[in-house]
Parts: sequence; C-alpha cells; structure tokens
Amino acid sequence: MNSYTDQIAPKSRTSLEAIIAKGTENIIQLTGLKLLGVVGAIPEESNYLLKIELIEREGIPNTMDSVGLYEVNVDPGGNLISYSRVDMRKRGEHY
Repeated sequence: MNSYTDQIAPKSRTSLEAIIAKGTENIIQLTGLKLLGVVGAIPEESNYLLKIELIEREGIPNTMDSVGLYEVNVDPGGNLISYSRVDMRKRGEHY
C-alpha cells in the first residue's frame, strides 16, 4: 500500500455499498414501490445523491412497466434526507 487511495479504497467501497443499501431500503419502505435498480451514487459535500429506478406500475408484459427515476439524498449513514421523482419511462424505453 503505497498511496493514500490504496489505503482508503476498500473502506470507501464498503461504506458506499452500505449507504446505497440503506438508502434503497429506506426509499422502498417509504414509497411502497419495487426496486428496479440503482443507476447512480454521487458523493456531495456532506451527503450522497442516489439515482434509483422504482417500478411505479407493473404491466404485462414487463416491458410495459412504468419506471420512475428518483433522486434520493441520504446522509453518510444512508438515512433519507429528501427524494423526488425526476423522470418516468416504460421499461422498454430509454430516458
């Protein structure tokens, strides 16, 4: 371990994974929606911005599912600070 990043990388990865897991769990519990995926995790000054896709309405076939893209702000412990839906699409479409 020669560099500072070599020393902190494993801890940072684990911490980011834990923040994403807790933030995702919190938004699912709050909204009651199903998780499609986490598409982004951006560190900010004192918080993290998670970009999470949630299934708003299930369709048949599943390519007709309505998917919402949410921006979720969480603190370093993964606790929810704020969230908002920023986009919608059908599962088979792109933003």
